[in-house]
Amino acid sequence: MNQQPEINTIISKSINIKKLIMWAITIIVPLIILAIPTTESFTPDIRLFFALTLSVILMWAFELLPFLIPSLILPVMYILFNIAPAAKVFLPWSHYIPWMIVGGMILTKIFEDNGLLKRISYWCIIKAGGSYRALIYGLMMSGILMAIILPDIASRVILYSALAYGICKALELEPKSKSSAGIMMAGVLAALTPAYMFSISAAQTLIVNNIAAQYDINVTFMGYLLKHGLPTLVWCFITAGLIDFLFKPGKDDNTNYKEYFQEERKKMGKMTAKEIKLSIISLAICIGVLTESIHGISVGWVFLIAAFICYLPGINLGKEDDLNVNYPLVIFVAACMTIGVVSNIIGAGKFVATILYPFISGGQLHVISAGWLLAVILNFVMTPLAAVSSVTGPLVDIAVNSGVAVKPVLYAWNQGLEQIILPYEYALVLFAFGYGYISLKDLIKTFGFRMLLNIVFLWVICVPFWKLIGLF
Repeated sequence: MNQQPEINTIISKSINIKKLIMWAITIIVPLIILAIPTTESFTPDIRLFFALTLSVILMWAFELLPFLIPSLILPVMYILFNIAPAAKVFLPWSHYIPWMIVGGMILTKIFEDNGLLKRISYWCIIKAGGSYRALIYGLMMSGILMAIILPDIASRVILYSALAYGICKALELEPKSKSSAGIMMAGVLAALTPAYMFSISAAQTLIVNNIAAQYDINVTFMGYLLKHGLPTLVWCFITAGLIDFLFKPGKDDNTNYKEYFQEERKKMGKMTAKEIKLSIISLAICIGVLTESIHGISVGWVFLIAAFICYLPGINLGKEDDLNVNYPLVIFVAACMTIGVVSNIIGAGKFVATILYPFISGGQLHVISAGWLLAVILNFVMTPLAAVSSVTGPLVDIAVNSGVAVKPVLYAWNQGLEQIILPYEYALVLFAFGYGYISLKDLIKTFGFRMLLNIVFLWVICVPFWKLIGLF
């Protein structure tokens, strides 16, 4: 007798029960918050803010609705419940961050269409030697180059995951073998890790810096690059080394892929006119970003201007299809920024800082380490962007009240938000995992070791470097 329909029914019921439990948590937890008596510091506005914000964060965390829907309703709820005026609630849309992400996503589609990313990646792999090890380091090198040109981290992960998957297929590697898992991990981490080398290359870094600016702590592109970018460059190659160590092919596998990549690059022929134009625009982006202090144009607008130029007559790099980008992500980022803005207006951040102060306050190293650990813990229950928006302000308050330098704390906090163990913690890692070339065991092992290495890296390399340059 075929028991498949019965099994499917049981699974379906189990999923429905799980969803009901998650909805119950999403409704009950905010109601519990609303039942807490107000005090002089825990005002009615702060209480309502926590209830509304937490309900949306739980919807995001449990994936109860398409993430666009809670992102749309959150700012509206702040207005309808008179927590903050509309002009303040929608203030994030006047900042360059959402628009920079739009420009970055359009540029990414144009890069994908014109093949320049593949050409750069193949060049890096060939120059690194063409071996399996060269492939790992070559992908990371190209990831560093692309992080400054394409500021949307989600688009880069999609591009690099597809590139790594294509390499695995072309080389006829078995799914979940050491070689294929290593190449896929190299692809996703080549997109993720260099993002924290530049202040413009990850939405969470942009939001952290935007919140810090509200406390008169300004972070420039070059300042960030010199103080945090240089150590992150080291971290990029430590990450590549970890992949090389964990996924080293067997002793009998001495395959050199140089010939394959040379052949692939040869098939691409000479650089096309479109690739040359795109290279010039990419160079202009780099110059525009690096000379921000001279021309005074915020770095985010540079990417929107570059996207516009791609559509001009005589340039003709962009197509109408390239405008079909992930706009829900832009609204999600703006909603996360709104949390930080409203929190600052009503004093919710200071209230949270008061609660967390006994656990996080202390000397410089203690606050740095506690900030990193807090980020790692929060990754289990909310998205990095939600954590950034709701906790960065309180963390700055704690650092200021502890009398320690704020910037190193924020750098460590940002690094902690990048540390995960399970794929559900970060949608971008889950996307790469979905290709089926990495086993769950290998993914947990890689990110677990990477997390341990990161705290050691923070103590052994970052902290001494920050002391050396006088950051604290």
